[in-house]
Amino acid sequence: MENSNIPLISVLLPVYNAKSVYLKECIESILNQTFKNFELLILNDGSTKDIESIIKLYNDERIKYYKNEVNLGITKSRNKLLSLASGKYIAIADHDDISLPERLQKEYDFLENNSDISLVSAWIQVKSQKRNDVIWKTKQYPKILDFLSRCEIIHPVCMWRKEDFEKYNLRYDEEYYGVQDYELFSKAVKFLKFANIQEPLLIYRKHTNNASNKKKVMCLETYKVQVNILKFLISDKKSQDKLFKKYLIQIKHFWKKFFR
Repeated sequence: MENSNIPLISVLLPVYNAKSVYLKECIESILNQTFKNFELLILNDGSTKDIESIIKLYNDERIKYYKNEVNLGITKSRNKLLSLASGKYIAIADHDDISLPERLQKEYDFLENNSDISLVSAWIQVKSQKRNDVIWKTKQYPKILDFLSRCEIIHPVCMWRKEDFEKYNLRYDEEYYGVQDYELFSKAVKFLKFANIQEPLLIYRKHTNNASNKKKVMCLETYKVQVNILKFLISDKKSQDKLFKKYLIQIKHFWKKFFR
């Protein structure tokens, strides 16, 4: 039986200079989940805007508020939140996204009913000011080869078993900024099984301040992740050397386009 004093899910929310309306919608979307047994860990990463007053508007005992006196950056902040989490499961949230009401319940139920799966994510509804909403889909049971072309886990809507990630000492690599999630999952998929619920459970707000808009950093880091996946796949087998070179040349050619 689970200890009722310990939350089943730790929702990790790093915040830096968030737009007040976005932050409010994000927090409220978590607090209004149909699943209630969670803690919401909010880390103010040395914001220069007054976001503390917004967070303190919510009188909810599930919120635990922390503050970095100086800006540590997103990757170090995510690792700090991981260290503070006490739940059986870790759920990720970003301050400009909206979790749909049944997100936590559906992800929790999935992991409880599938003991061989260590991480579950879902599809998202991408909301843009310039075009109609689209659904971003991912493969139901992605394997390591699927991660060669892109990250098959959508970070701000994922949940994982804390003990499984701790078993393999899986944390965010602090040398990465733009694709710290891709790097983490490309390591974790070597040891653990992933799944994606085949429906949207989050509204992802696409705007000019998204971290993913820093294209040069994204490209360089993505290239590093893909090369590391290839190195893992080929191991030291000489018979796979040609395959490695083939894919390496293709990846280099693709990413060079972004630096012209």
